[in-house]
Amino acid sequence: MNTTQAEHLGQAIVALRPRQMGVLPLLYPILEALGVRQTVNELVSTETDIDLGRIVLLLTLNRLLAPQPLYQVQDWLAETVLPEVLGIAPEQAYDNRLGRAMGQAGRAVRPGL
Repeated sequence: MNTTQAEHLGQAIVALRPRQMGVLPLLYPILEALGVRQTVNELVSTETDIDLGRIVLLLTLNRLLAPQPLYQVQDWLAETVLPEVLGIAPEQAYDNRLGRAMGQAGRAVRPGL
């Protein structure tokens, strides 16, 4: 192994970060089988870069795995495998966006609100 390869390997090792997985392999298939994302997206259509169903799925998993206030969900998300699973970058899961999503989902379920 030459010096350049060793440096590249060293950089790759430093870039590795452990990610939390917890019981995600058990919960995610259940939520998929229940059709949580699809049901939400059928009830509320959005034109944002992240559909409401994915955000509801993210918040549901947060409540089940490690309940956090909305302003801490972004940090929690960054420490999990969910960015890869859900296709939501941590910087996209900021508290105002999550709060608006909850409001949209609530109005879809209870239109009088």
